[in-house]
Amino acid sequence: MKNDIHLVPIKPFHLPEAACPECGSAGLQFHRSVFPGVHIFADLTCNSCGTAFLREYPVGFAVQHPVAIGKKDGKLFNIGDAPGWFTYYLMKAYNAHAERPPEIERIVHDRKERVVILDCLDFLYGHVLLKLLNARYYLDEHPDLGLVLILPKMFAWLVPKGTAEVWLVDMKLGQAHNWYEGIDLFVNERWKEYDEAYLARGYAHPDQSQSGTGRFPGTAPFDPLEFDQQPRHITFVARQDRLWTGGSFTDLLFRGMVRFKLQSLLKGILIGMQNARIKRTMRSIKRVLPEVGFTIVGLDDPGGFEGLATDLRTRSMNVEKELEWCRAYAKSQIVVGVHGSNMLLPTAFAAGAVEILPDDRLGNMVQDIFVRYTDRMQLFMYRFVREHATPQEVADHCTAMFRDHAAYRRNMCQYTV
Repeated sequence: MKNDIHLVPIKPFHLPEAACPECGSAGLQFHRSVFPGVHIFADLTCNSCGTAFLREYPVGFAVQHPVAIGKKDGKLFNIGDAPGWFTYYLMKAYNAHAERPPEIERIVHDRKERVVILDCLDFLYGHVLLKLLNARYYLDEHPDLGLVLILPKMFAWLVPKGTAEVWLVDMKLGQAHNWYEGIDLFVNERWKEYDEAYLARGYAHPDQSQSGTGRFPGTAPFDPLEFDQQPRHITFVARQDRLWTGGSFTDLLFRGMVRFKLQSLLKGILIGMQNARIKRTMRSIKRVLPEVGFTIVGLDDPGGFEGLATDLRTRSMNVEKELEWCRAYAKSQIVVGVHGSNMLLPTAFAAGAVEILPDDRLGNMVQDIFVRYTDRMQLFMYRFVREHATPQEVADHCTAMFRDHAAYRRNMCQYTV
């Protein structure tokens, strides 16, 4: 058995920190692993008090928030003081047993007897992607173990090179809330094929500077050392569910309409306001740096940026469009967008970013940024402005990043040029 805190042994089973949530006894009988989707449990019975319970394995968000569920009455044992949002979705899954099992496609690239399994299932796009970023550690540090990825099918194009197996689950992200006995049956059948198996921790926020973006297919990320040598380029990420309209009244109005599902009434007008702000930002940058090129991406019909930017927006995403967007990020020194999971891939491939951060997301700062630096360049290359920032403020940050980059790297990070 490997001695690595980033591996959780499940075959043979070993969970030394587990204790009965009812009486505290460490004498437990292990029955099996239960794998219904996002959450993974050990099915246990206390030898002292007889309590039967499911204890979540310390993977994903459960690394920080251990919990257990009583099998008899569905009682939640919040062992690790998990926050309300975590326990809410956990119990929602536990109480939502899906009748129709999702289709699972197994792809074997390299048959291994000893494996580490990384569960990337989640109901949020950003969470899936962040879990997937853990793959680099196991591919590099444990080449003797075959990496097995459990992944929503829509992420198949991001499977990193060197993965031994992929189990693609065909379901929409919103359906990951449910408890799938079909997934549990599939996974438990697979256990039998391996001599030794571990769970990957699947940290919610792995060390991204070491996450190996280059393993993703399609293109290599922008080389930070080429920042001043490559043609100057900025990509704008225009989202529609969280808008950069620039005014407190319009933001409040849009959020209220989203809450009451009335956003379609004014959405077109507000998106038009956002597009106008992006155009003004581009023009402000052009006045200072006329050589800068622009790309705009997002889920919308293209149009309106003729002569100003390459417009890659679309309402119909597919693998080719995903790769086209990644190539745009990878040729960009800077990506600009509103906070959210839509910024993870752009910042994974681009050299830096200017992010528009809504006031209600101040506590989530940098959560959606793929941080590629380990020194002071972090602060220089990732800029954050408030949600009501003007186009001129965003433009000023972009032009300063180009203008001051070489001197900052040389003087503040001890590089020679």
